[in-house]
This record gives sequence, C-alpha cells and structure tokens, in this order.
Amino acid sequence: MAPAKRTEEEAELLRASLLEHAQRIVERAGPGALTMRALAAEAGCALGLPYTVFANREEIVGELTRAEYRRLRAEFDAFIRSAGTRTVGENLWSYAELLLRSPAMGLAHELHSAPAIADAVNAEAADIGLVEALVEAVAEYLAAEKGHGRVDPQIDEDAFAFLIAGAIHNLLMAGELYPQPSAERLRAILEAVAARLSPAGEKET
Repeated sequence: MAPAKRTEEEAELLRASLLEHAQRIVERAGPGALTMRALAAEAGCALGLPYTVFANREEIVGELTRAEYRRLRAEFDAFIRSAGTRTVGENLWSYAELLLRSPAMGLAHELHSAPAIADAVNAEAADIGLVEALVEAVAEYLAAEKGHGRVDPQIDEDAFAFLIAGAIHNLLMAGELYPQPSAERLRAILEAVAARLSPAGEKET
C-alpha cells in the first residue's frame, strides 16, 4: 500500500523544518558543509526525505540566500532606527558586524553552479533594494544622528556612508592576502570615525 500523500500544510511544515536544520548547518560550519546527506543527518531523517521537498541542494541554498537577504534588509532598517541609542561608534560597529557575520556571500557563492536560481535570488535582492541599502542605510542613519545632535550638521553623510560601507564591503570581498584588521582593531577604527563625525568639541556619550 502506497504511503498517504502529504497535505499541502504538512509539506510546508516539512519544508520549513528542513530549512531550519539547513540553516543550523550553515551557522555552525558554513555554507560549504551543507549537503543533502548532512541535512538528513541533522534532521534525523532518511537521506531521501529532503528530495521529496526540494529538487536538489541548490534549491535549498537558494531559499537560505533569499531568507538571509530579507533578514539583512530588515536589519538595515533597524540600524537606521538605532540612531540616538548607545553611541555612534557602537552603532557603526553593529552595522559592520551585521555584514561581516552574515553567511550571505558564502551562500551566494554556492549558487555558482545553478545560474537560474542565482538569477532569481539576485532579482529578489534587487526588488527589495538590498544592494542600494548597503550605503543608503548608513547615510540615513547618520542623517538621523544629526537630528539627535550627535553628528556634526556640516558632515556630508552621503560621502561618509560611501566610505564606511565601501570599507566594510571591501573586507567582505577581499581575498586572504588583503590585510584584515582584527575585530578589536576594526571597532577602534569605527570609533575613531565616529569621533570625527561628532560636533566639534563634543565627545560621544
């Protein structure tokens, strides 16, 4: 007797559960560690079960990449709303950490063998304005800090946003031979930038 066909709701629940397990693998060991065998082991299921929901590994990676892009976009908005809290240096550091700790670049790289999925994922990233937000979020954040009196009103926030976002993006894209500052050094650099952005004669509080 053939097994009963899953309902649409059951299939969606299984899909969501497998994606959660896949995400755990990526968080723990990186995108390269995600295989169908590793996913089955993580989920405690038969090797063939993931194939009843996903066509292949690349489809799973595509879904994880989409989810990460949406998360980043939401976090950029939260970063803008952080203006007026903590210190400017701490907030700039949180922006840097957000990007440097994200598995987005690694996930996207894993899609090199699936151009159709990569194109669809990139189209969604464009729809939500992810790439533009890399710089725009910093500019909007600095503009908001002007309103709180914590950034000099004479500062060109667009210019500083371009430089800050570009520097972090460079660290993401640069190869191993590029000098990579430690987390402590990068945080100190951003604190120094924040000090220069403060109104003349004032210290960050």
